[in-house]
Amino acid sequence: MLLAKTVKKFQISSLKTILLATTFATVQGQIVCAHAEARSAKTIDKSLTQPHARLHSATAKTEETVQVVVRRGVTSAGQHNAHSETVLSRQELQNRNVRQLTDIVRVAPNLTIQPSFGSAALNFALRGVGLMDFTQNNTPSVMPYVDGIAYPVSIMTTGMLFDMDDISVAPGASGFTHGQSTTGGEINFHTGDPTQTLHAGLTEDFASYGRNRVEGFVSGPLSPKVSYRIAGQSLTGGGFQNNGQGSGYGNSNIGALRGKLRWQLDEKTRLDFGGHWTTDQSESSSGHNLYNAYGIPVTNNIYETAWGLDPRFAKIIGINANNSKPREDNLFWGANVRFTKEFGAARLWTQSAYEMVDEHELTNQTNSVKSYGNMFRNNQSNVFSQEVKLESLDPRARFHWELGMYYSRSRMAQNFWYDSSDRPGTTPLNKTSYRQNQQNFNQYAQVTYKLLQKLTLIGAINHESDDRRMLNVTSTNIDLNTGLPTSSVNYGNSGALTNQFGGRLGMQYQIKPNIMGYAIFSKGFKPGGFSANITQNANQLRPFKPETVLTYEGGFKSMLFDRRLRFNAAGFYYDYRDQQLLGSILVPPYGVLGGYVNAPRSYIYGAEFDMEAHPIRGLTLTQNFGYQNGKYTMFQSLNRSATTAQFAATGTWSPVYTNYSGYNMGLANLTLAGAAVYTLPVLKDYHLTFDVDYNYRGAQTQPQHIGDRGIYRAPAYFLINSFLTLSAPKQHWSLTVYGQNLAGRRYWLSGGTQATFYGVIPGLPRFVGAKINLTY
Repeated sequence: MLLAKTVKKFQISSLKTILLATTFATVQGQIVCAHAEARSAKTIDKSLTQPHARLHSATAKTEETVQVVVRRGVTSAGQHNAHSETVLSRQELQNRNVRQLTDIVRVAPNLTIQPSFGSAALNFALRGVGLMDFTQNNTPSVMPYVDGIAYPVSIMTTGMLFDMDDISVAPGASGFTHGQSTTGGEINFHTGDPTQTLHAGLTEDFASYGRNRVEGFVSGPLSPKVSYRIAGQSLTGGGFQNNGQGSGYGNSNIGALRGKLRWQLDEKTRLDFGGHWTTDQSESSSGHNLYNAYGIPVTNNIYETAWGLDPRFAKIIGINANNSKPREDNLFWGANVRFTKEFGAARLWTQSAYEMVDEHELTNQTNSVKSYGNMFRNNQSNVFSQEVKLESLDPRARFHWELGMYYSRSRMAQNFWYDSSDRPGTTPLNKTSYRQNQQNFNQYAQVTYKLLQKLTLIGAINHESDDRRMLNVTSTNIDLNTGLPTSSVNYGNSGALTNQFGGRLGMQYQIKPNIMGYAIFSKGFKPGGFSANITQNANQLRPFKPETVLTYEGGFKSMLFDRRLRFNAAGFYYDYRDQQLLGSILVPPYGVLGGYVNAPRSYIYGAEFDMEAHPIRGLTLTQNFGYQNGKYTMFQSLNRSATTAQFAATGTWSPVYTNYSGYNMGLANLTLAGAAVYTLPVLKDYHLTFDVDYNYRGAQTQPQHIGDRGIYRAPAYFLINSFLTLSAPKQHWSLTVYGQNLAGRRYWLSGGTQATFYGVIPGLPRFVGAKINLTY
């Protein structure tokens, strides 16, 4: 313990030293780095049908300049690509004050990012396609990538949102040009690259509830052919919850470092090395108790939570009972290397990556002063991935092709301890442990052919094999008083194998130089998996099936009025087969628990548009719109409320099933986000930028098969935000004051329920803050 504390202090001290030795480059409002505009237009446009190819480009410009220009008109980046991707630049991320991953839903349509109840792990959904993976052992429907590296374990994304060049949100089937096959899409995070000239920077951001965030980077050459970049962040405070007796809760305590080294061996050959390290000692995500079966009074204060810890439970799992707050004790690190080589008209690149998670997480599922529902998770996982890709060098040629192979192997060891002393007739403490071995192999190819001057045809195919095995699944009931096992059952091994083909056909037509239309049909799929929590019978280990989605999408992109207006729109229809979702399973005597099930047939449809306008010099108006709706057409499942009610009446657990065919999925139908940003010169060398932006998210109303107040339910909310920035580009500094949720709306992000309680995770209250940015 003493050694661990010493290491932690050294790590934090090293981080702060690096941060204070650097300065953080940022320019506000309409003042943007000239290289960013050029890089965005070049790298996004060079992938005709796959917007994420910029993550692998060997020819993308890496020179970072501090030349400052005023952008006039909208960017043409991505306007000739057949997709509906949302790209958020470094400037936009700063303007919208995207400080944590759940903030991205404020600026991307039809996107959902929700925390697993009581955990730091996040779950992603796009256009209604997503999996609430509270067991953290299944492939996500929407895959996050960081610099082209897949993060298949949901909690891996902790603490990585700093020094971002851009974030892209791409809905729809994927896995045709890189990575793994998914049904919902991808979120790509592109971090800052090394530069050939010396740049450095620091930002200090402090806000309400003692939240303090320090970010910094330094980047430059080591030699004419070798350059580097080191970036880091420290995030503390920000806890806006309390326990009703004045004790605050929810403070962050995250430190992270990231490093990149780029070696340009010659004009056509390059090696890139990367590595990162993150530690998370934050207080766990905690909810507000809306109702419970314990007779504990509840309030209407959504920011009020509670916690309790049985000292016997603490002793068994080896933690200090005096610190009873739910908390994280997690470590993440990874390393990667990429080799890129150009051969005449083709480019070869290979990428190897290793990611590791060491998670120790204590949560209070019931948000109660009672010790009921305490869960302790120990998750040790590692993922190795290898990708090889060959593509024609000029994507603007009449015929363009790309093909490759992706392989990943994961090893996972998990242990769950769960205090179920609120359940009559159960053993108070259960420990479920298992190992999971998984490997995935995806082969893909895509071609585009310019049939006519204005007409381009698109075709792609992939085949993926996914093999995963649950090993040595053991359920042990433990006596809380003695800490000794009272019974133990080994359920052995269980396996799930997926082999499927996917494909994509499409076309795009350049109606005019500034107007393009497209249509895409694709089949995407995702492998099956396992529910792995509180195992009490062998039926719980039965794998759920793979899911497939047939996607129909059409849209157009336009730039009008001499590039003063960009207007893009798309419509989509998803034919869903064997949809994977978190439903309900009956596990006597514990009652109704969460478990993964398949809905045989369902569908989702909707539309999106985004607009950017520059009506007058210095003024930028943006607006996006998302609509989504879905129904089950063939689905029979356990009815949580009816089953629980029957137990209350009879004292016996027996399943009650309901046919949910024709039921609405309860998605958040409408998402809106808009902003007005105005920049004007002040005096000689200064600029003043003022912003007002908003976002609206419709209500989620998940039907009863999840529960009367299901996990995905959340009310509608409307948020207003603003900032004011004074910048001095020639002097390389800026000062910003900002406010989030200025109207003080009370809303929640997600909820959690079992048979005896229901709680919700609140969204951020009103936050006001200030930040200063310095550059070199």
